[in-house]
Amino acid sequence: MPERGDRPRVGDLFVDVAGDPGQPAIVFVHGGGPSGRMWRAHLDALGDRYHCLAPDLPGFGRSNHLAPVSLDQAAGLVAELIETRVPGGRASVVGLSYGGSVVLSLMGGRADVLDRVVVDGAGVLTWWGDRLVIAGVAAVSPIIRTRAVHAVLGRVGMSGLADELRTASPAAFRRAFAEGWVAPLSRALLAAPCPTLLVGGENEQTVRASNAALAALLPSAEARFAPAHGHGWFAWELDLHIRMVEAWVAGGELPSELGVEPPSQAAVERVLARLSPRG
Repeated sequence: MPERGDRPRVGDLFVDVAGDPGQPAIVFVHGGGPSGRMWRAHLDALGDRYHCLAPDLPGFGRSNHLAPVSLDQAAGLVAELIETRVPGGRASVVGLSYGGSVVLSLMGGRADVLDRVVVDGAGVLTWWGDRLVIAGVAAVSPIIRTRAVHAVLGRVGMSGLADELRTASPAAFRRAFAEGWVAPLSRALLAAPCPTLLVGGENEQTVRASNAALAALLPSAEARFAPAHGHGWFAWELDLHIRMVEAWVAGGELPSELGVEPPSQAAVERVLARLSPRG
């Protein structure tokens, strides 16, 4: 078993798998507190038609013995997973929250391993409360495994998340939010040719603005939103999320329940203003 100080390799990761390797592949990338277990319903529903892989990234779930990695290193591990575990070396990839930022980083650095992409609840734009959220996460990270946190989340109907947090490394939890709250933006990302679905909850205004801009700027992208929900909307609309993923990966018609994100020139200008001349 690797020591905590060693840089993790893809072979060190726990990977939940469903389906036959001869089927089209989908890799699911978890958020910044849970593990790949959050995708179990997707694997159960899609495993008869797709080769599904859901890794636990370093510091989370059953990979919590591994040292945390940077956002770009996490993206590199996902690329290596595709290269080593998927025949043909290409896969569709789905990422939620921090996982969505990992996927956007992957699009900017290793789009060659990507078929079709779903980015949910992640974006490239900032908002006024970013620093407050990151500071709050840093403050609570040392106690995420405690009974107190478990009790609070249980009282608001999030005991499942509490169980997941109890397996997360506090350092990995803190780093995921510090680096992945806003995804990296680069010219390489904006040139990524993979068909990309950008989605968020209706109440995720900053994510939706980012999605509208990226849908206009990427070569092949669409932006949608889930009505009446916020971040992590699939917890309330699991069947809809699974149908959305399958429709996008198959190149079919997206579920009618999803709203079409209207174009926004103001959002495009915000993204372009953030893009460094050296990006």
